[in-house]
Amino acid sequence: MTFKDICLLILFVAVSTTSVWAGAYKDSAHGDTTNGVNRSVMYNKGYAIGNCAHCHEMHASLEANEPAPVAGSPSPFTVFATNFDPLATSPYQESDNFCFYCHNDSGSVQQVENKDFSEVFGCASSNIYSVLDAFNQLSYHNLSDIWTFAKGKFSWFYEQSNPCDACHNPHLVKRNFAAPADPAMSVLSKPSEHFSLIGDESTELMSKYNYEAPYCSSTTREPAGLGAGDGSDMPDYATYCTDCHQYDGISSTNLSRNLYVIDWSSNGDKHGARNADGELQLELPFSASGYVLSCMDCHEPHGSQNVVLIRRRVNGGDLGLDITSIETTDWARLCTRCHKDDDDSNQGGPFEWKYIHHYSDGAPYQNPWKCVRCHGGKPSENPIPCNYCHFHGGTDAWANTHAPEYPGNNITF
Repeated sequence: MTFKDICLLILFVAVSTTSVWAGAYKDSAHGDTTNGVNRSVMYNKGYAIGNCAHCHEMHASLEANEPAPVAGSPSPFTVFATNFDPLATSPYQESDNFCFYCHNDSGSVQQVENKDFSEVFGCASSNIYSVLDAFNQLSYHNLSDIWTFAKGKFSWFYEQSNPCDACHNPHLVKRNFAAPADPAMSVLSKPSEHFSLIGDESTELMSKYNYEAPYCSSTTREPAGLGAGDGSDMPDYATYCTDCHQYDGISSTNLSRNLYVIDWSSNGDKHGARNADGELQLELPFSASGYVLSCMDCHEPHGSQNVVLIRRRVNGGDLGLDITSIETTDWARLCTRCHKDDDDSNQGGPFEWKYIHHYSDGAPYQNPWKCVRCHGGKPSENPIPCNYCHFHGGTDAWANTHAPEYPGNNITF
């Protein structure tokens, strides 16, 4: 037996003892001894599925060439490939991010199928098959932006860290798609609480608000058509997302701008805890004001074929058309999933909103002289995008004062 063989044997014994399986990692998706991490080159050497060595190599190399030690030192976190390339841009390649070696339906190490939120929790049909697929769409959470932001905000996040870790603790994540209505099977860790999962305690569920889960099919509720409807099986995505989206200066490389601060409190967004005012024309299961929505009721977490991560299926129905531009009336495809348009109100055609804006009892724009301020011409010939007035951080006062002055503007979510 050569010296190298002896070293490998020692490593095998060290990481194969029962102490490795103690604690949370054993219960995680990656540590699962049936469905966990499994790199064939390590499995063929006798390492059990779920063993740490499938991702980490104690001496930074396997047979002296994978991965190459950096200046004779182990690669950061001793992972078997480059953890993340901060210069990588979409479309991402497998080698840009360590996680993509497995979370990729054609991955070279392990093929892991991950459908998008619209399918796993929203009853959509097949469209996305892996995390890598999800990121390589029209809109996506830019990984370099996340990496840059997390370095400056969270003490546990390092220069060598992977941006996926900002939202997921790889040693704690569960297989939530296997039990989508069980919030204890969480894949999420708040960036400010990286060493615990969110959703596995009763105080971390959407039921803490006046929440109504949207439809999944025509009769069943999210998540996955198995939901109770009251949010008791839905993680508190509002708190989770605003762990980051509460700060000024979060930049979006995709949109070449800073994103709005999202305030989900009673002083903030009307889709949050702030009460609606004026006329309400809502689709079921929503029937009155006061609801707090989950961010995931409208948005995908990784990427989307629509702009600003808008889901392809919302409240039990497909949008039917991709929203590929910020400045488009196609936004009505999203809004009408929860708000009644003129057709639903028996007042006109589909994707038209004259009744709610001009003719209902609580219509905000009933004075004829205001038409040209918003439409800039004949209203019937010049509908305007919903997001000229409605966006995160928008107010009635802002819409009444500014929206008419900026048709075709860049004021977005």
